Amino acid sequence: MSKLNNLINKLCPDGVEFKALEDVCKLVTGATPSKSNPDYWENGTISWMSSGEVNLKRIFSTETKITQAGYDNASTKLVPIHSVVIALAGQGKTRGKVAITEIELCTNQSLCSLICKDILNYKYLYYYLDSKYEELRIISNGDGNRGGLSVKLLTPYKIPVPPLEVQREIVRILDNFTEIIELLKLETDLREKQYEYYRDKLLNFEELK
Repeated sequence: MSKLNNLINKLCPDGVEFKALEDVCKLVTGATPSKSNPDYWENGTISWMSSGEVNLKRIFSTETKITQAGYDNASTKLVPIHSVVIALAGQGKTRGKVAITEIELCTNQSLCSLICKDILNYKYLYYYLDSKYEELRIISNGDGNRGGLSVKLLTPYKIPVPPLEVQREIVRILDNFTEIIELLKLETDLREKQYEYYRDKLLNFEELK
């Protein structure tokens, strides 16, 4: 953390400016081609992301693909790799969750893609919005279960924008923690499977005849 503290003291000694998302990102919403037209869906080749897939956090592929005809006849837009996608709506706890696109894709209307400008690191934006999950749900329209975010709500939403060097150091630190957490989860899963194996083996008795 000392490197980060030194960078902050050097590059932003008077504090960090907060900017509206519209000033640091291009906000793009998606759409859904007509489900009644098979020509829009069958043998599709264009990755099309639904709101539930935001829970994957990093999007390397999508469950569904649409055809060029489907894309041309809907208002969805292709967004580039390393965009940040936020769920505007969705069942349960989906609304307000964020993910990073690792491929070029388009989305349905329940997702908004944030395409970062040069002054903003996409992973920094992802980590920041991820930390504001509860706050984003609170500012949503409607009640806690049926509410929804919107581009209108997100456009003026302000985030701290330190110099890129500071952003990159924050990302480096959080990436390291994320990697450790993923390794611990893997270890836990392996231990759980090992436990289940020995539990079933140790408790497998033959009944007396």
